[in-house]
Amino acid sequence: MKALRKVVLRVLICGIYATVSWAEILPTGGRELLPIPVMRSMQAYMLEKRFDGWLFTGQGKFDDLASEFLGLVGKTRHRWFIFYPGLATLKKPFLIYHPEDEKVFSGINFYPYPYHSRKEMIDRIKIDLSSFAKVICLNYSENLNISELSRVDAGTLELLKNNGFGLLSSGSILSFFHTRWRVSDMETHQEAASRLDSILPLSVDYLRERLLKNKRVKDYELVKFVKKRLKKLGLEEIEEPTVALWEKTLLEKYTPTRKLSRLISRDDLLYLEVAARLRNDENSMFARLGWSLYAGEQVPDSLSKPWERIVDAAEEALGLLSDRIQHRETLRGYEVDQAARAKLGSIPDILPRPLGYNLNRDQHRFGVRLDNYLAHDDREIMPGMGFTLEPGIYTDTYALRTCTNLFIHGNLQVNLPAPLQRKIIAVLGSAEI
Repeated sequence: MKALRKVVLRVLICGIYATVSWAEILPTGGRELLPIPVMRSMQAYMLEKRFDGWLFTGQGKFDDLASEFLGLVGKTRHRWFIFYPGLATLKKPFLIYHPEDEKVFSGINFYPYPYHSRKEMIDRIKIDLSSFAKVICLNYSENLNISELSRVDAGTLELLKNNGFGLLSSGSILSFFHTRWRVSDMETHQEAASRLDSILPLSVDYLRERLLKNKRVKDYELVKFVKKRLKKLGLEEIEEPTVALWEKTLLEKYTPTRKLSRLISRDDLLYLEVAARLRNDENSMFARLGWSLYAGEQVPDSLSKPWERIVDAAEEALGLLSDRIQHRETLRGYEVDQAARAKLGSIPDILPRPLGYNLNRDQHRFGVRLDNYLAHDDREIMPGMGFTLEPGIYTDTYALRTCTNLFIHGNLQVNLPAPLQRKIIAVLGSAEI
């Protein structure tokens, strides 16, 4: 009975505070920072994950999370807090602000809570906020597991902890709402990946024809060839193609120029990677594919044997993803990287970057990465998300690499829109690509 009284009291208090000062600075029907369906879905997510809300805070110029995710523009003189409550009875977020910053927030639909002094600001948090929120998430990463996510200063964390709040990272909820694909994203990505995959045989034919006729061909000329083919395929690159020979394959991205180019000779190792989307469709989802090539008739064992570990690593990652997702078990980004990395090996062949990146319209930003190397990515992988899968073996002098894409459907199936490269491609060989 005591527990029930506490719940009832909490709801009643929440209703009381939600009616205080609603119209102080805001016109009726102000614009929403997030669409109402998104907020409703967010509240359902909070209920499922058992926390009470999502707190944003800052001072000065709005950071990229506040500007891109919430659409806030400009800067403030004083500290502000925006709180998205988990209770479905609350229809909009709460704003704790100083009146001197009123113009920055005017026209936006909030429950406003102004303060004039530091004591009043703390009371807003200690009394008003804590009356209906005990466990909240905010934009920080525990132990700096994901450095790009840590935006909240130590003083704010201390203030919240000292006033009894339980704190969680917002990493998973941010990924859930910012990086999951729409149906149109899946369709345009599938089409882009299908067209992009045809770049491989075209490029191999181009190189084979030049090498067999003993014609000079430079890495820069292959870049120009790829870019022309992209246009004919109705694609536009989102970045310059990577064409890297030998030691340049160690670089994550490398595009030769006319002045800094080199000949592609027989028995050269080459890495080709292209990222593109459908032309004249800014809202389409891009695809990124990469392949390792050998400019000879038969790939030597010194390259083909290590490549088997790359295939094993990719299959281990895909197997883990399929198993956990289909059984509706929690899976985090670092776990996929960790499982695949065990197949790749360690020093001296360590993979010096994440196994895979999140695919979204901001390319890789704000989303879960398959990473237990540069970060300990503890964000949850969920249906509706897309990733690159980039296992590789890096020696002192070259890297063996591949890049494919994957998407996790709502039906819990893991789909590859383009096939995984299972062998290094011998440009002068007779085997089909």
